[in-house]
Amino acid sequence: MRTGVFFRYVVVVALVFMASLAQAQESDPLAVPAVTLDQYGTFTMADCPTTHETLEVKLLENDYRIVKVQIFAEGMLMQSLPIREEDAITRNEVHFLDANFDGNVDILIGPGCNREYSALIIWDNEENCWARATNEGFSIFNGDFFYDPSRMAVYRRTSSSAAETTYTMMTWQGTDLQSEETFLIIGDRSCYDSYHVTHRYTIRNYYSDEDIISTDNPNEIFDPWDRWINSDK
Repeated sequence: MRTGVFFRYVVVVALVFMASLAQAQESDPLAVPAVTLDQYGTFTMADCPTTHETLEVKLLENDYRIVKVQIFAEGMLMQSLPIREEDAITRNEVHFLDANFDGNVDILIGPGCNREYSALIIWDNEENCWARATNEGFSIFNGDFFYDPSRMAVYRRTSSSAAETTYTMMTWQGTDLQSEETFLIIGDRSCYDSYHVTHRYTIRNYYSDEDIISTDNPNEIFDPWDRWINSDK
């Protein structure tokens, strides 16, 4: 083969390979969609897209609830996951995100907000399949979630009354999201006893229930909890 012909042959092969690689990357069913982080380096469900370039999620329902989630990649069924009656997902919404920071896309079914129930389906690298994520062993997620890729942590905001807001920092242990610390803001002093606090702001170890700090001075609240002080003012 002459040098010029050989060179053109190599160039053509390289271009075909690069085109095939680009196409494979574009059609990767586990590709994570881009999201915009806020000033604290976190994102919420509202920042996550409802569609995916390769994946399609179908929610199969009976007369009153979702009974099954089907996940398709380029029109081919990848997997079906049943939804139990007691899970009671309250809204038929789908969002795509990397919830456990492993570089693979995950799927949130439901509103993903406080006082409503959602289900999180993540890609299990060990089992090489989709799996229901759990939060302290429970398959239903309840709360407003803030995802922090730099710390590989998830913060959950919940509120049981107008006087109380609780933020919980959680990290992943396999497919289970486990709590580590809580930050309580109690706006009404008459409610201190109900929440077992002595000051407006309390950072507490989740498992030992011991206070790390309890104060009325917002300037004493440290990162990452101080991001929510401004919203309390």
